[in-house]
Amino acid sequence: METNSTNKLIIIAENKGIKFLRGDKVLFKKYSYFQVVNAYKNLFAYDEDNIDEIKDNITNRVKLDYYRKSFQIKDEITDNYLYEAICDRICKKYGLSGKTLQEKEEQIKIIKYHHHIYNPGTLYTDFVRMYKFEHELRMMLLKYTLIVEESVKNIFISYLNDINAEPNYLVNMDNYNTNSLKSKSFDTMKLIIDKYDNQKSKPIKRKRDQHLIVPYWIIINELAMNQTYYAIANLNSSDSYKIFLRCLNFFTQLNLSEENRGKSQKQIKYEKRMVNNFKTLLCYLGEFRNMLAHNQPIYCYNVLNYNINGNPKFEYELPMANPEYIDKKGNKVSIEKQQINIMGSLMNSLKEYFGSDNFNSNNSTKLDLSKIIYILYKILQHIDKNTNFYSELIEIYSKYNIVLSKSIIEVENPKQIDELKNIISELFTFDMETSSFIEKIESGKAYKMKLKAKEKQLKEIIKQINSISKNINVNEIKSKYKHFPARKRYTEFTGINASFFTNIK
Repeated sequence: METNSTNKLIIIAENKGIKFLRGDKVLFKKYSYFQVVNAYKNLFAYDEDNIDEIKDNITNRVKLDYYRKSFQIKDEITDNYLYEAICDRICKKYGLSGKTLQEKEEQIKIIKYHHHIYNPGTLYTDFVRMYKFEHELRMMLLKYTLIVEESVKNIFISYLNDINAEPNYLVNMDNYNTNSLKSKSFDTMKLIIDKYDNQKSKPIKRKRDQHLIVPYWIIINELAMNQTYYAIANLNSSDSYKIFLRCLNFFTQLNLSEENRGKSQKQIKYEKRMVNNFKTLLCYLGEFRNMLAHNQPIYCYNVLNYNINGNPKFEYELPMANPEYIDKKGNKVSIEKQQINIMGSLMNSLKEYFGSDNFNSNNSTKLDLSKIIYILYKILQHIDKNTNFYSELIEIYSKYNIVLSKSIIEVENPKQIDELKNIISELFTFDMETSSFIEKIESGKAYKMKLKAKEKQLKEIIKQINSISKNINVNEIKSKYKHFPARKRYTEFTGINASFFTNIK
């Protein structure tokens, strides 16, 4: 593929319609084009042309000047050769080797080339804003995902302790499910054995230097979340099921027994569905954890393909579906329909796991960022009622003004508020002694002097309230960012809008 200098990348971005304000070109050199512009282009592009659309437009003499500028086609190339020149530019960019125009077109179609078109005035700083926002959001989500990861490892180790497993349990093939041709047990064994040679791990190195076996409680702590998941999933079916059942009981409000004695077949079937669905959610969290750790864009979590002009616009990677699936009536069922059905089952399971709420009762059946954040939040809320997850999430979205606007009222001197509260409390407790005055009036006794004294006391309290109130300096802290221009598109990708934050509570 073609490589470009930093200055050339700036020209390419400008030719596509991205606007650089004063100082932005210096800012551009601090960040990777791939991680900023390329990563978030789908949020800011309002349209995209494939090679057939480019050809049709040029044939009909539409957007000729735009294409010339965008693809940097020299003026001396006439309109009759413009399309072929564009094909040459695309082939050069991607390292395609077509000789004839037809070969070039075919290769361009194979890579599913799309040319993104931006709204006039699209700012480079909005790309940077999105990059910074997601970087902060990833760090926050990773911190909390690691808590779930650690808990799964602890449950795994605890289970093996409870069954008095041998220290070498994880390197004994008898403990794995090898009945299926699709079994990944050998992959897990290889992973575990490779961990034995990890000289950068002090616990492992110490055991190896002592010529002792590295026990499972050390090995498990060396695994990443998805590695831990697959290690459990590839064990013999009995141990695997019971470990995932313990995870289900720990992370949700369910409390299922490991024994089937006395249970009806309907109950056993229900419990297996609950365990298997939660097992699936842990798998999703494990894969998501990798995205977070490897600094990948997460607004497009689970999006396989996106086509602005397509119907549907999105194709999803998960849930896994069979492209050749045929229903009982002999009709082929689309991958999208299968995914919706599977997610419908998972959404119903969420009600069992965490109780009904506005999110799991009324939300769509797409697996997007909103679902994964919701699942993580509910798990954390169950194991730690004092988690700061929600407040931190709100703060990050508000800080960058993505779908929430930040508006915080801050008092310069908080002590003044305490003083005001104390004076107001005196007002609430102030007793005009009304019944006493009524009695004196009715009996003809003197009351005016005492009434004036009471009035003076009341006025003094009000005066103090007004005095303190006038001296309280209040500042409104707002996000330094203006309205996010790609807010609607962000919601399309993620399922996250302002109401998401109230619905998950």
